[in-house]
Amino acid sequence: MQRYLSETKSIFFSIGISHWKTPIDVREKFNFSESAIDAILKETKTLGVESLFVVSTCNRAQFFAHTHNAFILKELYIKHSRASEKEFEKYHFQLSGDDAVLHLFELCCGLDSLMLGDLQIVSQIKDAVKYASNKEMLDGYTHRLMQFVMQAYKDVRTDTAINEGPASVAHGAVLFIKQRYKSLKDKKIVLFGTGEIGETTAKNLLKHAHKEMVLINRTRSKAEAIANSLGLRVANIEDLEKELTNTDILIVATGAMEPTVYTKHFKGVENNMLLLDLSVPRNIEPGIEKLNGVELIDMDQLNNIQDETLAMRRKNIPKARTIINLHKNEFFDWVLMRDLSPVIQALHEKLHRYRTDEIEQQKFRLSDEEIKKANKLTTSVVNKIANQATEYIKSKYRHSEEVVKMMEEMFKLKQ
Repeated sequence: MQRYLSETKSIFFSIGISHWKTPIDVREKFNFSESAIDAILKETKTLGVESLFVVSTCNRAQFFAHTHNAFILKELYIKHSRASEKEFEKYHFQLSGDDAVLHLFELCCGLDSLMLGDLQIVSQIKDAVKYASNKEMLDGYTHRLMQFVMQAYKDVRTDTAINEGPASVAHGAVLFIKQRYKSLKDKKIVLFGTGEIGETTAKNLLKHAHKEMVLINRTRSKAEAIANSLGLRVANIEDLEKELTNTDILIVATGAMEPTVYTKHFKGVENNMLLLDLSVPRNIEPGIEKLNGVELIDMDQLNNIQDETLAMRRKNIPKARTIINLHKNEFFDWVLMRDLSPVIQALHEKLHRYRTDEIEQQKFRLSDEEIKKANKLTTSVVNKIANQATEYIKSKYRHSEEVVKMMEEMFKLKQ
């Protein structure tokens, strides 16, 4: 017998860890490399997961999946991370159904970012979705969900001030430095790593007078391109130890999977130095903070930075939530119609079959003109009944799927 709504209907899940609950020394163990993500997608495909994309950033490592088996997700998550099952059980969270959908909306609209309103996560999620799509691991449900999510993101960005003013990791780093020092005029700054965060940090620091700023990158040409546009000096990665001998502030944002700055680089350092590690996994070797005169600040400590920009952004949270709820409900209406479409179509077909069968039985009594009029009249009546029944099913289905079973039994739709 046919069932129009599957008994094992897939559900949208989100499972992972984030900066809200997981400290950085644990969080870095859950950071997934591109090769790990590729392996995860290949394996989930063979296990029958309909849709999955993986978001792995400095502040979170999450699976977003549309499946009927969340247990598979847990197994794969633990298998491909560098953390233990005990750590996973202690720090992970899992959301399903409406809660997982709402979380994705809030994440893309900046409400769940380390820095409120930081919309860098949007490009990271878009890249993750595109990667999954290229690997044929994105189904129609997730594709449509992302369309609604991106429209919400655009409306929040346009109609609220939640992302106005600087409030990113780079902004937090510069703000911390400004709060630590009255002036930077006599400070030498070395910035190791010229990716998006490093480049933004350099540009923000240029707004404040400083003694000197030096850029270092594993790929020198990339550092040179930025240095030429900003009027800064570039040093080779081999000269890091030499540069640090008279440095006051070291900012590291190399984005590597392992440390790139080690204790050995501080052999000739005698002055006090502030170190900011803007990477997850951490790129400054643990233990360096024990050196005399060295203060190490990581991403979690930057989360405590408060300023007027963030205070202003918080005032926009209610309006952003209103916009999110609007698009979220529109998505749920789409899901509702998608789920109900088979049973509604079957109901319409069954009612019209009753109509045509009855007219067929009476044809010998009617003229061609009378048959034409009867078809027109009965079609109108049946459509009104069917439409009213459809609205009833939609309204009741929001609260209980039993209405579908009732309609199937009443009109024998399963036969």
